[in-house]
Amino acid sequence: MTATGTTPRHGAPARAGVRAAGRPPRGAQRIARVLSSRGLGLFSETIVVSLAVAVLALPAVTALPAFAAGAAHFRRHVEGESDSLLELGRDFLRALRRGWLWGVLSAAAFWAIAATLTSPVILEMPGGGVYRWASGLIGLGIGVVLLRAIAQWRPTASWSALIRGAAEESVRDIPGSFLLLLALGMSGLVVWMFAPLVVLVPGMLVLAARAVVARAG
Repeated sequence: MTATGTTPRHGAPARAGVRAAGRPPRGAQRIARVLSSRGLGLFSETIVVSLAVAVLALPAVTALPAFAAGAAHFRRHVEGESDSLLELGRDFLRALRRGWLWGVLSAAAFWAIAATLTSPVILEMPGGGVYRWASGLIGLGIGVVLLRAIAQWRPTASWSALIRGAAEESVRDIPGSFLLLLALGMSGLVVWMFAPLVVLVPGMLVLAARAVVARAG
């Protein structure tokens, strides 16, 4: 008996210990929640889209339709629609059929910008440093506009209307444009640190573009 006249419950701690022993540790529970979360599914889709877009964009002139197909794949995955690789391939063919000219123009623009940034001839010219900075800024601006365009692509959409609307939205939505610039910068940093990770860049950029469009919408 205790001073209050009650009998101490010596069995309670033992029973609590048995219950605790029957449960996995908190760290294991946390890992299980993460592994079963939607975030892991989105991460795996990012890798799938990265690899698919990287393969489809190998000819360079097909990069824009490839990114558009990747963005459509992300949208269907998030909205619970069919997100098979076969459907991604069909989207790529649809985007290529209607947007091959914009694909050629965008590839040519980035090739010219890359040549300006890396050419020693440009650097030795009077004002060459200014040309390089200007080319880099123009390239970033084009990248932001094209990311917005591919994020809003639909099979029936006009590429001209998409890019025009993306350019206007880039000016109106400054925070979103800044986020896309940050995504481009981080992608460049990742590749600079470890070049083989370039295969993951397409998925990172597509995910960032879809996130910015969803945020604005």
